[in-house]
Amino acid sequence: MRRKKHIILLISACILALSVNAQRYNPKSIKRTNTKEQIRIGLTAGVNMSDLTSAKGLDIWNGLAYFDKNSNYIGFTDTKPFKWGFNFGVTAQGRFGSSAHLFWQSSLLYTTKGYKVSTQNVDISATAGYMQIPLEVMYKFPAKNTSFIVSAGAFLGVGVAGFTDFEDHYGEDYSPRQNHPALQSPYINEDLGTSVYIGCDYSVHGANVYWKDRDDTFASEGTWRFDGGFQLGVGVEYKSLQFMLRYQYSLTPFYDYGYDFSYRYKQRGQSYHTSFEYFNIDIDSPRQQLITFSISYFFDNFNHGIRL
Repeated sequence: MRRKKHIILLISACILALSVNAQRYNPKSIKRTNTKEQIRIGLTAGVNMSDLTSAKGLDIWNGLAYFDKNSNYIGFTDTKPFKWGFNFGVTAQGRFGSSAHLFWQSSLLYTTKGYKVSTQNVDISATAGYMQIPLEVMYKFPAKNTSFIVSAGAFLGVGVAGFTDFEDHYGEDYSPRQNHPALQSPYINEDLGTSVYIGCDYSVHGANVYWKDRDDTFASEGTWRFDGGFQLGVGVEYKSLQFMLRYQYSLTPFYDYGYDFSYRYKQRGQSYHTSFEYFNIDIDSPRQQLITFSISYFFDNFNHGIRL
């Protein structure tokens, strides 16, 4: 009788142990604990290299037009290679459902863009600071403690600060030359050997000599404060660190070359709308492009993230 009791107790203990063990390692029970997805939060910062898609028309935007000896408009050929800037902010990352490779990432950033021109005796340096929200989809190729990343997405931004320096010294270092006459085309007199290859539109700056000036970038009429476009990226993640190289292209113009400035010309009894009409030159508005390298640090690795 005692032996039977021992056998029954042993069988009961085995059944209980198997039951506990099954619950501990049952894949279904593990899946149920992860039905709520997590987001991990971090900080991000980096450096930017920005430029415009074209420098054509920047001189006309500032009330000047450069011609060659054959009276053909040449203007600025190109900006200087990139203007340096920076970015910093907060970032968040999460999985798409139960996918082990597909993620989304979004940030709130302060980022600077701009361009530099130094040619035709004119120097322009523009800085534009934006509050920006990028949203991208990431695919991760996992390796040991490391993941390689490719990403694609879009961004929206609004300009909040910036300044533009304009220096027109016409080759003179310390003082400007006398006023250029208001010209729509170059003046060339071969008999006298005189020429003026710089057209000048006084509707932009008035009749005073325009030499140096610093303006609020976004206070200038026709400058778009809103910025939006697409971005592509590649990078590496190591545990809580992320290194990303991204390219951004703005679909919105930086300067709107079609902006209606007709009030300027009405004061002079003219019917033009823009300096481009005044000089009879048709050019597309430039877009911004940006290459950025950023480092992000996440405070967790999806172990203690925010549960949705």
